[in-house]
This record gives sequence, C-alpha cells and structure tokens, in this order.
Amino acid sequence: MQPAFPERARSLHALLLGTLLLSLGLGLGGCASSSDGPAAPFLPSDTIAAAETNRDSALAVLTSMDRTAFDSAFAALDAYTTTRQLRTEQLTPDGSVSATQTHTVRYPPAPAQGTIQARDSSGTFRAGGLLSSLASPEKPTARPNNVAPQALSDPPAYVAPRTREAFRYALAPDTGPDGRPVQVVRVQARANGPGRDQGIRFARLTLLRDTHELIALTVVRAERSLLFWEDSRLTVRLRPAPDAPAWLPARVRFRARVDVPFRAPRQFHTVSQYTEYAR
Repeated sequence: MQPAFPERARSLHALLLGTLLLSLGLGLGGCASSSDGPAAPFLPSDTIAAAETNRDSALAVLTSMDRTAFDSAFAALDAYTTTRQLRTEQLTPDGSVSATQTHTVRYPPAPAQGTIQARDSSGTFRAGGLLSSLASPEKPTARPNNVAPQALSDPPAYVAPRTREAFRYALAPDTGPDGRPVQVVRVQARANGPGRDQGIRFARLTLLRDTHELIALTVVRAERSLLFWEDSRLTVRLRPAPDAPAWLPARVRFRARVDVPFRAPRQFHTVSQYTEYAR
C-alpha cells in the first residue's frame, strides 16, 4: 500500500512532523535543525565507496533526465482498470513484524472507488495519526494517490548545481525488468561537510538508456530536529502500459521510522503491487 499523502504536503518530513506534533500536543516553535544523530538505517547494500570513478557521466545522465513518465504515471492509471495488492505492516523497534493488514482491491477507471476482493489481518495496530496518514488501511478502496512529487522534487538536491558537492555519484549500465537497456544512477550524501545537512541520504534512479526516461526511483531520507527524528525509504517502480506508449505504476514500497521524545519509536512498512491493467 502506498502512503496516502495529502496534496498540500510537499515533503514526507513536513507531513510526518505535522502529524506527530499534533498528536503529541506540541507546537512547531523551538524546532531547530540538527545534523547530529545516527546514520540513516534504511540505506541499501549498494552504497557508494568513497572513491568516485564516473561522477561527471552520472551527472550528465541526471541533468538530461526526462521525468515525464514518472510524473504522469499515476494520472495515466486513472484511465485503466487495475488490481492493487496492498500490505501494511507495523514493526517493533527492532524491525520484527507485530501486525499486518492486507487487501486485494479492484479499481475501475477514475473517478470510481475500488472494490475489495479479499482481505486479511493479524495482530493489533497501535492507534494514532501516523498509521492513518501513511497507510490508510481503513480506506483501502480510495483511489491511489500520486506519490511522485514527494519522491522527486523539482529539482532534487542532488541535481541542483548549488548542492551537488554534497553528494557522491555512481553510474552503471543494466537491463530493466522488461529487457530494455537502462542506466542506473546512484547518489549518496557525503558524511562530512555540506553532505551532513542533506535530508536525502541516498537515491537510486533507473533511466531508459535511449530516452533517459525515469522509470524507477528509490530515495532514503533522514531528517533530524530537536523534537523529531524521521527515517524513511520510498521506492516507486513503473511498467509499460499494455496498449499505449505510456508508463503506469507497478510497485510502491514505503518504510518509515519515527522517533519523538517520551514515546517508543513508531515503524511501518507499506507495499502496493499493481497488476491486471485493462481498458
């Protein structure tokens, strides 16, 4: 299940911060930025070594990136019937699963709501605004939200010329899930200097080699303030439309851990898998 972001939330950090501070009865005053704290816990295994060998080539690919398919995929979904398999997990502080909810939902074309075809659950979710804001398991029939603006700002810090020095870059050729040649750009914030202040700690972008269209993105964030620590990883993967030269959502995976004073850490994992597209 993908995180249900309201349209007004321009970043994951803003949404989670507002939700948690409201639930705690705290205001935003006195919330100063801090770079202290642990490293992002959701970094993948393919992080970048200190020595860069193809920084310029990676930046060239990023600056020529065509994000049209990525930005329009969820709007294109509205023209299709599709099945979404949604799974939400509540995790303990050590990462083990304590509760799950799963739904299989069939959506007609927009604006109609979906119909639940199957559901299951185990364990008990802790009450609170965080679960409803991220996962909305009580409304699985609601139409999917567009997560592209939260996954990829315009431009992201690792593409903007004034903040590039805060990151390391790597570029490698690969083959996409449908056999198309792709280029994979990995970006990682530096541990020292300007990199310490970057909320984005890692990103992996998959682009078609011939058109530079972005078709998959993973972004890891770590935000630190005096009253709030948030770590997250969001992955969005697209697939070709069955009957048109367009791209549609294939999989959205989101994991978040939030720490606030005087409460145990909150951690959730949601996955949406989109299949059976048809007109």
